[in-house]
Order: sequence, then structure tokens, then C-alpha cells
Amino acid sequence: MSTPTLDVISFGSATQDVYLFAPSLRATRDARSSTGASLRIPAGAKVEVDRLLVEVGGGATNVAATFQRLGLRTACVCKVGTDAAGDHVLRVLRELSIDTRFVVRDHDDPTATSVLFLHNGGERTALVSRGASADLTTRMVPWKRVRARWFYVSSLGGNLQLLRRIFAHARRIGAQVAVNPGKTELRQPSARTLLKSADVLLLNREEAELFFRRKGARVLPAVAAWRKGMVVITDAARGSTVVSAGGAWRMRITPVRALDSTGAGDAYGSGFVAALCRRPNDIPAALRLGSINSASVVQQVGAKHGIVARRLPRGPWMRVQRVRT
Repeated sequence: MSTPTLDVISFGSATQDVYLFAPSLRATRDARSSTGASLRIPAGAKVEVDRLLVEVGGGATNVAATFQRLGLRTACVCKVGTDAAGDHVLRVLRELSIDTRFVVRDHDDPTATSVLFLHNGGERTALVSRGASADLTTRMVPWKRVRARWFYVSSLGGNLQLLRRIFAHARRIGAQVAVNPGKTELRQPSARTLLKSADVLLLNREEAELFFRRKGARVLPAVAAWRKGMVVITDAARGSTVVSAGGAWRMRITPVRALDSTGAGDAYGSGFVAALCRRPNDIPAALRLGSINSASVVQQVGAKHGIVARRLPRGPWMRVQRVRT
């Protein structure tokens, strides 16, 4: 079997992100809101927007940008419309030297679009139209040509059939798979068995508590009992933890001033896996690269700005420690 010409292929969404900067909008506490806060926009009024910025986002393109920036040959599998927004996505991917041969063009649905209001120190409220990205199917993927050392799968909008096919294809060609699922995947009962096939499973704390049905400190023992490959749990400014066959590691970080939290998870996950591509068994190095990439990205607006270069600074804030599960 021939050697793959690509290091990483990412799967997931591609979006056009429209950022609106409106300092007059503030998030306030709201017990009725699912997040505990609400962004109040006066009905029937004009709200002044200081600045408008159009970027390319979506899990598949965000992680591909990190991999390519870090010197890995990268392509992404995603779906966009045949509209101007789709042209914009393709143009940006090509400018980043990301292989676009597997990008599907949809003649019926428009490119996915998000409108993001930035407020309260980097937090954002997003209005999302999933458009063409909502129904990427197995038959749209040219599997015979999809060959790489790693597959990185971000949220597939709950499409476990596609995820199952990715795992099967990876086994066939000897590729490793990292998965950063969305809640639409995690809420499905069959996901518990399916995701055991992942070499790396990336979750934030809220997702880990949902998936393992445990809260707080009780999550790690549940992870240790369940996992097959590595399970990575991120917890914002509190740092991140990895549980693997060799034990568990934790890295705490020094908080940074965030301008935009969009893409923080993508930046962390792609940085973590990029390190494993270079040094497969070096979990501390993966924790460091994931953490610094995420911290760098959130200090700028847009999920593709601030991605780190190949040489990383080191310091006491990047210490990794072994922990018990």
C-alpha cells in the first residue's frame, strides 16, 4: 500500500464568520438563560456597530490552518455553497496552502454563515445558519483518494454514520483518528461505543461531564475506566488534562486577556495533535503546544489569527505534572 502524501486530513464544517463589534451591547446575568447570561438587544431600535469583520471559520478549516502553519501537509473535507461565501472559503484555504481537492460545492444550499457579537472580554454570541455544512454525507467523500497519517474530525452535526465510515476507512489505511465531537454527537447513545475507536478524544469540561455522566473530580476515574486511546479534557483558564494508557498528565496555564474565544477549542485540539504527529508519545509536548496555540489564538479576533509558528517559547507556566485518576 502506498505511503500517504498528506499528514492530516480534517473533517467538519466550513463557515463564513461575520463579526460585529458593538460596545453598547453587554451581557447581563439571566437565570432563565441556558448559559446564565443574556445579551440584550433593544427591540425595534438601531444598534450602532463600530466595526464589521468577515473571516473564514468552521472546525475543518480552523484546525487545517494550524496543521499547515506548523509544517504538516494538510487537506480538509467540508462542504460549501456555490456562492460568493463559498468562493471566499476556498480562496482563504488556498492562500493558507491547504489542499482543497476534497471540498464539496453544493448547488442548492448556501455556505454556512455565523454572525458573531463580541462582548464582555472575548465572549461571543453567535447566530448560526448551518447551510451547506449541515449535510456532508459519506457518498460525497472520494474515499479512495482520502489518505493521510492522521484524520482530525470536528463536529459533524450529529452524523455518526459519517464518523463510523471515517473510523472504518482509517483502519483500512492505517491512519490515526482524533475526534473533537459536538454535543449533537455526544448525546447519541451509540456514541459511547463508537468513540472508543478514537486514538485521541478531545472534550471540554462540560462535554466530558455530559459524555461520562459525572461531575467535577469524578470525571477522571470514569475516563480512566472507559478510554482506549488518549482522552483530553480542557477546562478554559484552569488548563487541561490527558488520560492515556501510560497515566494522566495535567497542565495549568497562566490566563491571558482574550479578545475572541471563537476557535479556542479548535486551536487547542489541532495544536495537541500536531505535536503528536511530530513526536507520537510525547504527551507533555502535546499539552504545551495545544495550550499555547489556544492562548495565542484567543488574543486576536478570528479563529485563524495568532496560530503559533514551529518554534515555541518555554517557561515555568508551561510545566506539566503527572496526576492520579
